Amino acid sequence: MSADDEPKPVPLPIAEIDKLYCTPGSLWELETVNIKGRPTTVWKNSPKSFRSFFLAKLDEYADKPLLNCAAPEPAPVSERVTYLFADVKKEAVSVAAWLVAHGVRTGDKVAVIGYNTASWIIAFTAIGLLGAVPVVVNAAVQPDSMLHCLKLTQPKIILADAISSSTLSFVTDKLKAAGVGPVFSWQNVGHLKKKKHVDVIDFKNLGTSAQAEDAVIKGTGFGVENLGPESDGIIFFTSGTTGYPKAVLSSQRASLHSIVSGTAGFMRMGLRAAGQMAPHVVDMIKELIFGPKDDPPVTLMAVPFFHVTGLSIVLKAFEDGIMMVTMRKWDVEEAVRLMTTYKINSMTGVPAILLAVMQSPNLPKDHVLLGTSYGGAPAPERMAADVKARWPDIHCFTAWGMTETNAAHTVFGGNDYIENPAGAGFALPVTEVRIVDIETKQPLPDGKKGLILARGMTLMKEYYNDAAATAKSFDKDGWFDTGDAGYLKDGILYVADRIKDIIIRGGENISSEEVENAVFLDDRVGEAAAVAVPHDILGEEVAVAVSLRPGAPKTTAEEIRQAAHGRLRSHARPVFVVVYDDLLPRNHNGKIIKTEVKKTVQELYKEHKKGEKAKAKL
Repeated sequence: MSADDEPKPVPLPIAEIDKLYCTPGSLWELETVNIKGRPTTVWKNSPKSFRSFFLAKLDEYADKPLLNCAAPEPAPVSERVTYLFADVKKEAVSVAAWLVAHGVRTGDKVAVIGYNTASWIIAFTAIGLLGAVPVVVNAAVQPDSMLHCLKLTQPKIILADAISSSTLSFVTDKLKAAGVGPVFSWQNVGHLKKKKHVDVIDFKNLGTSAQAEDAVIKGTGFGVENLGPESDGIIFFTSGTTGYPKAVLSSQRASLHSIVSGTAGFMRMGLRAAGQMAPHVVDMIKELIFGPKDDPPVTLMAVPFFHVTGLSIVLKAFEDGIMMVTMRKWDVEEAVRLMTTYKINSMTGVPAILLAVMQSPNLPKDHVLLGTSYGGAPAPERMAADVKARWPDIHCFTAWGMTETNAAHTVFGGNDYIENPAGAGFALPVTEVRIVDIETKQPLPDGKKGLILARGMTLMKEYYNDAAATAKSFDKDGWFDTGDAGYLKDGILYVADRIKDIIIRGGENISSEEVENAVFLDDRVGEAAAVAVPHDILGEEVAVAVSLRPGAPKTTAEEIRQAAHGRLRSHARPVFVVVYDDLLPRNHNGKIIKTEVKKTVQELYKEHKKGEKAKAKL
């Protein structure tokens, strides 16, 4: 019998694998604590707070680079700056002392708004050092949504980049009336044309005293003694079917879970591959995958910091001493240039990012990626095989989660993922997944599609300032209604569709109502329904079906599309519009039947794309 004919060892079941490494005294030791009146399994050795985590890691990796980023505008994008962990600590401690002088205490909310810059990380770290609550606002939303986020959460102070602070300068009266604190820009705004008065601060020259900075390090004078794992940790925002973002408040413990949860994925992969291998510490497995810890990978940070996926990458960089190479905005050729210049060998983000890089003709054939993980949007089933074909030694991970689960709630990698490319992973030792009937909420058997419920330490506390939405989303046993449809098979979660009316374009959640409301501003439009159409790289794009108002002038689909263009953020702009001759299909309750609309629009879009390809060949 040849080696190829010999039967391959059968991997141990996940439950048995978890017993091998979730042992007393290990990083992955489990314990049961009471959260919201319910016993909950948690990582015993997960960081207890952002403060303790940042203080430890800023010192551990003091002389290592944390960030390489473009210099602030108006400097050219080619001008780049590197920040060591020590540089970040120095400025973050000063910013924290400045915040204390401006009345910020542990538990207070401080908004941070901006794109991927060193100042964003410094502001975020400073807020964490105080045990304050960062209110992480999406810098790409329209001004009315940004105003909504701030009014909803009422932060004591807003720290922002030039563009966001200039945007807010036009609504300072509304912010003040809503109980929102003042806005400070960490960046000079002189290069911007549209602005009113903006208060600019320089993180390098805040004038804070050595005594005040020492108090930040020692934790005196701002109430940090009240900080614990279940204290408020962070607020992100997520778009729902209401159109306006909801504020997702999570505890310190939940916000930091990915630090240990991510390494659990490594352990499972290593132990599944090696069968009965004795458990090793995660650094040893990581060395097999990424190389020695004193020469850690360099990662491309192409995901916005203001997304929950971005936070998981930031936390991993702090945990392992990884340098993040950031971009001002996504551009595949700039990404490839950075990858070759800085020998980037690790990538995390939505599938579209890796696909675009992999398909770029400018990426050298011999460029090596050691590891990648992705989630936040559906990945094409063939993606795992394509990635392995390009980089045979790469270690791939994929995950499923959402803002409300603080990113990954299920995850798998290695052969488990390669052999089940449509899957979204196994639940973690600290998470649970259940599939129930959409109407009855009764559990369904393996392989039966239904509503995905999630429970565990990763879950948010609440939708801040929205008790009704919180009550609607959680049942009495703590199960969270994800709004996604899927099924379980052999412990692997398969996400089949989304029940909630959300379009995901390259990992960016787009509320259909957001699009529909913008289209409805056109006086010619009587009805509008936004649906998703497929895209090879981004996963989905936005399309809209409309019917015209009686008496409306003859209008083309392109005219409708162009009219909506300026009212929507770039991600939410429709690429395709269908004008119905009659009313859109409705059920007996008068509601538009979006399943029918979606089917029609996708069929027409398919024909439209065929026509474009035919023209391109002429």
